[in-house]
Amino acid sequence: MTVMYQVTIGTGDVFFAGTKDHISVMLVGTLGSSEKVVIGNWLPLWRGGTHSMHLTTKSELGDILLVKLFKDTFLFGEDDWYCSSVQVEAANKMIYHFPSYSWVTDSTPLEIIEGTARKRHEYKSPTLEQYWMKEMQKRQEEYQWAVYAPGVPHKIHCNNAADLPVNAKIPLERPMGLLLTIQEAISQQRVHEEERSQFEVRRTYVSSVKDFVTKHWQEDKLFGYQFLNGSNPILIKQCKKIPENFPVTEQMVGPFLGPKTSLQQEVQKGNIYLVDYEMLDGIKANSEAGHKYLGAPMCLLYVNPINDLLPIAIQITQHPGPDCPIFLPSDSEYDWILAKMWVRNADVQVHQLVSHLLRTHLFGEIFCIATLRQLASAHPIFKLLMPHVNYTLHINIAARELLISKDGVFDQGFSSGGNAILQVLQRGLERATYESMCLPDNLAARGVEKIPNYYFRDDAQKIWLAINKFTENIVDLYYENDTNVQCDPELQAWVKEIFIEGLLSKQSSGFPSSFDSKAELIKFLTMVIFTCSGQHSSVNVGQYDWGSCVQNSPSIMGKPAPTKKGQVTKADIAEALPKGSQKLTVIATTFLLSQPTPVKTKLGTYVEERFTELEARAHISDFQQAMLKIEEEITKRNSGLPLAYTYLLPSLIDNSVAV
Repeated sequence: MTVMYQVTIGTGDVFFAGTKDHISVMLVGTLGSSEKVVIGNWLPLWRGGTHSMHLTTKSELGDILLVKLFKDTFLFGEDDWYCSSVQVEAANKMIYHFPSYSWVTDSTPLEIIEGTARKRHEYKSPTLEQYWMKEMQKRQEEYQWAVYAPGVPHKIHCNNAADLPVNAKIPLERPMGLLLTIQEAISQQRVHEEERSQFEVRRTYVSSVKDFVTKHWQEDKLFGYQFLNGSNPILIKQCKKIPENFPVTEQMVGPFLGPKTSLQQEVQKGNIYLVDYEMLDGIKANSEAGHKYLGAPMCLLYVNPINDLLPIAIQITQHPGPDCPIFLPSDSEYDWILAKMWVRNADVQVHQLVSHLLRTHLFGEIFCIATLRQLASAHPIFKLLMPHVNYTLHINIAARELLISKDGVFDQGFSSGGNAILQVLQRGLERATYESMCLPDNLAARGVEKIPNYYFRDDAQKIWLAINKFTENIVDLYYENDTNVQCDPELQAWVKEIFIEGLLSKQSSGFPSSFDSKAELIKFLTMVIFTCSGQHSSVNVGQYDWGSCVQNSPSIMGKPAPTKKGQVTKADIAEALPKGSQKLTVIATTFLLSQPTPVKTKLGTYVEERFTELEARAHISDFQQAMLKIEEEITKRNSGLPLAYTYLLPSLIDNSVAV
């Protein structure tokens, strides 16, 4: 008696996914295994296609546990194949799904476990037990930790993207961000080498925000607006007490507050805000590529009666004194412009190295490596997280090669290049807390829940809540109670590894090293997904809009900060700003980094269908509907704004840190 199975093989829709090599399949069940059978009568498998075949066995195989795929070179050398999934229909009409999303090479057959999500104790057969051990051993051999520098999160043990495991590499058709060349970006923008006036309006790229910034960069209103809705909207905090090292007096700022109030009254009302770049204090600027200077300014801002956020006092260092005046809007035009530029220069450094690189890219890498090392492919949390950590290793290796390497972009064009890079990253990690990474806690700690026109906050909260509901639904589906979470060794090993390798075991960070409840797990997963998607988008997408105008976001300062008032000229400002190749390199880099995400990888769109259970797929559908609703709400809100805030439109948010 023979038994027939229908096997359907899917080839992924990525470049070079198809193959002319011979692909064979074997089924492994609870009662035995099939013979190895060639797929497709030796015909090629094409990108994005499926192929169905009948596989006959001499007896029942029982429940199908695994599919094994083999590739044999045909004629023209090795031709790797990308398998998206396999489906097996048994004679009793039972259908088994095997999500793969992996490359098959000649070196090793690919084993795929049946797609039902399961935790370690749910591998009920010796066959699956052996599969789990082989899978995790291979993953931990392929993905290993390495020290990047003391006091900085550990990284993948791989210095060249070519040496990454093939499944971690960015597909060729994806926009490559930094993997493009700087010269190519300059060509795309049609930016020319000839010098122009530093105050000339530049129109080399169609962007309403960019054009607005170029026209209005000198205005206090736009300066304040950026702390809420620019490319680094996470630093501003409510000022509950004027810092002792920022001796702003009533006499200084009273004229900007109005006749019927005082500085202390406005502090008590919650209308005074502070942006403090103290983490840059004492760090020496990189001077190898020309004269560069770095300050650690403090900026006091006021929400006026018509809800504009305006700067009212700036101190360029952390150390007040005769040579460190507090600059005011009533000072000379060029004094005030230059003081604001020093704030913007500091913001550029903290934005790129801390808000962007550390708190999204490097944390995304931590989450990615721990997920690959500690969670098996069948684990429900692996299935949940994989779309949100895809390709992060590749893009981070590119960043280390091109951005923060010796003589890289940062060394060439940023005040915080050279030795300063590591110092800023180290201080950034010292200040990184679990509270600061969890959006609701972060907003509350900064006291910005009620500041008007804070569109980042409003949109980010919607994204956070939608992710939180989605993760809650998935966790509820696979964890019945707190004990289930406590007794999941894979999950506990995962969060512990993040704490050790990413937070360097710092208890002061407040990051958990274990989970005691479902609520803790849900919050942590929400933080991970939001960090890799919405948070990254908020500090990435707008870089070119706000950074291409060098007066608004000077990456270097070519002259030291003024020590007296009334001496700054227009020529001094032009001389302080980056120019020539430094300027073009930075502009081109922000252009590359701001490239839009592919539509197919926008938040909630999961090309890789790893969950096979109908309940889980229904939760994904609900999440996608939530994203559509948020998109509509933001679009409607933006239609009434003079300057639309689009960086958290779900259609612009990538699932992962991959640009």
